[in-house]
Amino acid sequence: MPEKKQNTKSAILTPDALAVEIKNGALGSYIFFGEEDYLKTHYRDEIYKSIMEDGFEIFNYFPISFSPAVQTKEEAMSRLADAVQAIPMMQDKKLIVASDLALASLSKDLLDALAVSLRRANESDDTVCILYCRADELEADYKFETSALYKKLSPSAKLVQFDLQPRGKLISWTKRHFTKETVLMTDEAAGALVDLAAGRMTPLSFEIEKLICYAKYVKGGEPPRIEYEDVIKIAVPSEQDEVPFAMLNAAQSWKLTEILAVFNTAREKREEPIVVLAGLSRILLDMLMIKTASEAALSASEIAKVMKMKDFRVTKYLSSIAKVPLSVIENAVRLAYETDLALKSTPQDPWLLLDTLAVKIYAPKSLRSAESVTASPKI
Repeated sequence: MPEKKQNTKSAILTPDALAVEIKNGALGSYIFFGEEDYLKTHYRDEIYKSIMEDGFEIFNYFPISFSPAVQTKEEAMSRLADAVQAIPMMQDKKLIVASDLALASLSKDLLDALAVSLRRANESDDTVCILYCRADELEADYKFETSALYKKLSPSAKLVQFDLQPRGKLISWTKRHFTKETVLMTDEAAGALVDLAAGRMTPLSFEIEKLICYAKYVKGGEPPRIEYEDVIKIAVPSEQDEVPFAMLNAAQSWKLTEILAVFNTAREKREEPIVVLAGLSRILLDMLMIKTASEAALSASEIAKVMKMKDFRVTKYLSSIAKVPLSVIENAVRLAYETDLALKSTPQDPWLLLDTLAVKIYAPKSLRSAESVTASPKI
């Protein structure tokens, strides 16, 4: 594999600087970290589009999850080393995306191996390697640049920090989405929406889509217009640690079409199926615990205290499961567990397994009887 000399520690890049690199031809190793996960996903996808030619991704795209639900960290590290050494086929570059590393938990040997793979990818003329660290996997505080982890990895890769965006910038970004769809939005409404989303782009993007649909197909008008009152009526408040809104809203709607739409979006964004299932499973478990506590006559505030949730989140859960029998929720948790086993032990298409799970849980008859959804996914 051809190599170039590129082993000096560099300053932390901004997303704007990364955009310039993508335009000029991204190359080498990048470590994505910081609080704004939406931008990490956006720039990961931009790099993918800049590199990958249609039909050749099977040879040149290497998504590697370090989640213990997928494989051991040693196995994942070996896969990463092999991917770095692989030669692109029928195009100039290959792309590696490593995720779920939980860097702080890596042993010294695994961290050394990671640094070696990142350095080799960084010195290559045909490889782009992205180390994708979610906000909860690598803390980007003022101490980071003096940490042992930074000193270990910075000579081997370019670090890109994705901070939360300023409120004014988010308001402009929000209004552009509405303008593109020929929907008017007041400054007051845009500011309220940004605040309800806690300044985070992922929940904000979901609420934007929801409000655009509301403006066009419910409220109407020529042109349709979103006011402050519409935002308060339709949008759902978020916290910094809120689970992704699309999955949460779809799961709580108990509508098959909505949960399938979330799965389709995750598939298009090349999310790992096991991670998508984990998100749904967490929501179902929360439903089960809240339903059980409710039937034991605990109040919403008492449940919130026990589960360390905000009152409004518990209230929303209680509303979504008010007419859903406990047996249906118990069965949904069991089906999710069985699907998890199938994902880890069979060669069957993982997205087919997830779609099958969605049908078994969210088909309308599942709200009437747990017996109608007791069949396990076929494996």
